[in-house]
Amino acid sequence: MGVSTLSAALRISLGLALTGFALAAGLWQRSPWILPFMAAGFTSAYLFGQLRLWRVARNSGKLKRYWLQLPGDFTVQLILVSVLYLVGFGLSALFSGGVSVAPFAPGDAIWPLGVGAAASILGLYIDRVEGRPSSFFPAWMTGKDDDPDNPDRTHIRILPGQVSVDSFYALQVSAPADEGAGVEVQPVSPRGLSEDDITRAEARLGRALPDTLIDLYRRQNGGQVAPLCIPLPEHPEAKRYEHVLMPFGSYNDLVPAEHLRTVLETVRDYADPDVPGEAYVPEGAAAMIVLAQWYRETLFLDYNQPGAPRVGFTDLDRFDLEGRPDEVTWWPDFEAFFAALRHYDQV
Repeated sequence: MGVSTLSAALRISLGLALTGFALAAGLWQRSPWILPFMAAGFTSAYLFGQLRLWRVARNSGKLKRYWLQLPGDFTVQLILVSVLYLVGFGLSALFSGGVSVAPFAPGDAIWPLGVGAAASILGLYIDRVEGRPSSFFPAWMTGKDDDPDNPDRTHIRILPGQVSVDSFYALQVSAPADEGAGVEVQPVSPRGLSEDDITRAEARLGRALPDTLIDLYRRQNGGQVAPLCIPLPEHPEAKRYEHVLMPFGSYNDLVPAEHLRTVLETVRDYADPDVPGEAYVPEGAAAMIVLAQWYRETLFLDYNQPGAPRVGFTDLDRFDLEGRPDEVTWWPDFEAFFAALRHYDQV
């Protein structure tokens, strides 16, 4: 998952095409009233290329911030197209030796919005590509470097000691290697859930949450967690990011209790699960509660079997070349998952 060679090329091409369109409007000395329509088209293209970030914001309870930034997004795009328009206009005046601004015509509104719509469709495709970089394209197109001797690889250091409820949310400061083990637990926000809050959350979900998860929500109602990972079985002394699972994603977020939803509901954010082929919906998705989601990498509780829910982690947008979905990593219950967590430092 992430930016691949193909998606990067598409994004660069799209950016150059939009830049050329804005310059052309100035070169042709179209009416300046075209600028708000171009800004709207540019804003649409930008937003549709960032849909997964909106889904992450929805799942983490931060969607309001994204809505509030829309006027800012439009303003930035308006400034950008205005500068490009003026550059094109100035070049046209310089080489033609005169200025002849065309009157505003219906096409000055239709063409920018049409270009924005086309760019939005391409943005949707790019978003889809970046969700499955290893699904449909060979390794040389993904930009993935498997050379273990590559000095540009970012290494990590697994910190000694178990993760606790007290250190789960804390800012972790590692001790120097020659000074012994451990992490320094810093104070965290006291805004935890009350018993009534927990009861309401469980009633809304129709599920009993695991005891350790409840303890975490009592400590703090989700949000930023410490840098946590789970070393893969074949790499117990993990040294690089590809040696570990990152169950809380690159944002290191646990979904607040009031925003806990099912995997099925997160699929509906961007696709109709009843339309074949539009989205992958794992069996039993209506009984899977999402705890963390970075793009479509999903940590969830699975209530599809009797007893305590097991914990699963998978990428819902990753498939192999035969079209099989990404294999789920399972833990028998939340306590086993929590015991597997480790603090780490980037080296």
